[in-house]
Amino acid sequence: MKQKIKTIGMISPSIMLSEAGLQEDKWLPYLENLGLKILMAPSALKGVRQYPSCAREKARDIMEMYQNPEVDALMCVHGGAGALRVLEYLNYDVIAKNRKPIIGFSDNTSLQLAVYAKTKNPFVTGFSPAYEFREGEISPLVDECFRKILAGERVVAQSGETVNNGVAEGILLGECLSTISDLSGTPYYPDLSGTILLIEDECEVSYKLGLMLTQLRLNPSFKKVKGIVLGRFSDCQSHPTQGSVAEVLADFCAQVKVPMIKNFNFGHFHERYVLPMGVKYRLDAGKCELSQLADL
Repeated sequence: MKQKIKTIGMISPSIMLSEAGLQEDKWLPYLENLGLKILMAPSALKGVRQYPSCAREKARDIMEMYQNPEVDALMCVHGGAGALRVLEYLNYDVIAKNRKPIIGFSDNTSLQLAVYAKTKNPFVTGFSPAYEFREGEISPLVDECFRKILAGERVVAQSGETVNNGVAEGILLGECLSTISDLSGTPYYPDLSGTILLIEDECEVSYKLGLMLTQLRLNPSFKKVKGIVLGRFSDCQSHPTQGSVAEVLADFCAQVKVPMIKNFNFGHFHERYVLPMGVKYRLDAGKCELSQLADL
């Protein structure tokens, strides 16, 4: 199997939310055993604390990886918070001339969607090396999907439950709902027209999920969304007066009539699909099947 992505530039756009170790002794050998050459940005293993110059430093490292002709893709070491702070310091004209996917997850969504909004540069969601080895070993599904993506193969994912039947085709975008919400009102919010949206989140309270879903639904371009894939909302809590997470999601589902599935195998948990985004997919909601139609 010929590997299309051979050299990866490691970056760190987010601030870690804990002082837990990055465990590079686990994920670095994994990546190297896949035949990947790893180039580590100066800030790649930093980020436990936010300091005045960190956003500019992280942006500088990102731009250097885009301008390095040896680098095939950028990979975010970890998630956390604060990637939003980096966006204003990037040169999107340079990025558009050096198209490379950003591989990341969770808070990295800010960077991935901003780059897509400005350049239409596709990305990969659902893989973050520091996250994958928190439970000891990488999950077989994550490993399988990641290897396919490195080789340039298209992904077919079958999972979930039908909400609204039907078939839709469009550009797959997403994923972390709270991070998408953070982009609202900024120049980095993507046009949702003609898209299939994948959304999930973790550690949110039900009423906040409800507000973010309403904000999403009221975005003008949401009217032209072709399909919805609801992942899982891990460790999200019910509010005593505002209803359960399930009720909030049901309310959203009742107001959106496009083909839709829920409980898709994606989110903040160990076993999940890894998916190219910013490329065309077909959603068959009756079969709960999401099929990639165009290459990364």
